[in-house]
Amino acid sequence: MLRTTDGLTLSEHDGFKVARLDGEIDVANAIELETELTWAIPNTALGLIVDLSEVSFIDSTGIRCLFDLAMRLDGRQQDLRLVLGRGTNLYRTLTLVQLHTVVPIFDDVAAAVAGELLSAGREGEPSGHPRRVTRAG
Repeated sequence: MLRTTDGLTLSEHDGFKVARLDGEIDVANAIELETELTWAIPNTALGLIVDLSEVSFIDSTGIRCLFDLAMRLDGRQQDLRLVLGRGTNLYRTLTLVQLHTVVPIFDDVAAAVAGELLSAGREGEPSGHPRRVTRAG
């Protein structure tokens, strides 16, 4: 395991880079975290699993960084998968902004590696592969 930026620990699990975050993700650190996560993923990795289980707060800058990271990885044909507990304030926040329609959410890292979805897709639709975000422009 490699400890990098405060609150970020990197490891590998079955072809995925795993980033465990703790503390807060906000305007003070979100851009640095996004940059570090982007550069930490080798082209040979299947994708990135971001474990948010120990994150106590995320602001709009942090949320935007997760959307941007998903788009960057999609461009590299890699997946972004999130880990966090259902029923937490963070889970409610991320589903409120519809992040779960772009990035699948899992109960734990093992489920994320196996692809056992906790949440993906719009309400009332089957949990399958989430739709990808595209920017208007």
